[in-house]
Amino acid sequence: MNSPDSANPAAIGFVGLGAMGYPMARRLLDAGYPLTVYDVTAAPVDALAADGATAVDSARAVAAASDVVVSMLPDSPQVQSAMTDVDGILAGLRPGTLVIDMSTIAPSVTREVGSAVEAAGARFVDAPVGRTSRHAEEGDLLIMVGGADADVDSAWPVLRNFGRDIIRCGPIGAGETMKLVNNLLTATIVAANAEALVLGVSSGLELETVLQVLRMTAASNTHLKSTYAEKALRRDFSPGFATRLAVKDLRLVQGLAIDQQLPIGIGAAALQLFSTACSQGHALDDYTSVITVLERLADVELEEHAESK
Repeated sequence: MNSPDSANPAAIGFVGLGAMGYPMARRLLDAGYPLTVYDVTAAPVDALAADGATAVDSARAVAAASDVVVSMLPDSPQVQSAMTDVDGILAGLRPGTLVIDMSTIAPSVTREVGSAVEAAGARFVDAPVGRTSRHAEEGDLLIMVGGADADVDSAWPVLRNFGRDIIRCGPIGAGETMKLVNNLLTATIVAANAEALVLGVSSGLELETVLQVLRMTAASNTHLKSTYAEKALRRDFSPGFATRLAVKDLRLVQGLAIDQQLPIGIGAAALQLFSTACSQGHALDDYTSVITVLERLADVELEEHAESK
């Protein structure tokens, strides 16, 4: 874990203590940073406060107490609200404060927020993350960063607490753009794996045979080898990455593609499949639960074939 300068540690504020934000804030607290926290839900705030964090009642109060403000929120509207409301971050910012937004939101909103932060005399970087809540707990997230070089350099010691793989992607908004490009490909691969596995088994092949061949050819991919093996094929749909988040991100991808006047038919098909999974009760399940949509259509269940796969 990256320890702060013990003589003069930066005061850090954290806004948004959900499935990803809470373990990330916990890592800062465990590293010894003075930490001020806020969330609309009391439980994670209280848990961190019990271990030494300072709990406050608004994002504005977080900013007023902090040299660095980190936000990790669900979507564009929540980021806009947390930044611009009367009790938002902008209202409490001190000149020179560094704001690091680690949410996954629309790049256009990121640039708007970044401009507002800079107009207030502060600094801004976007730093969305890849991987899961388990990686957040372990400090092994992939972080995609957008912002001016000097501001990214300033953010680096804080970001190192969350992950070792930190990629500079370009100016403000580039981190978000890279995250959406990544999640487009990730989601379509997860959907394609589900189609291939269900098609093979429903056509009479043994699941073990399908997996053996697919993992030995150019069709092989990390999700087939690990994500499906750890989740769907064990019938463990506890969320590493929830289906509803796949839907959210694919909708953001669609918006980005519209801005670029670029058709993304494969991504649109994946969005339809994940949306169906949500409508069938899997919104909060792991996104490999998308396989159940196809199982239902094919009238097969891979569960009986899935032990130790």
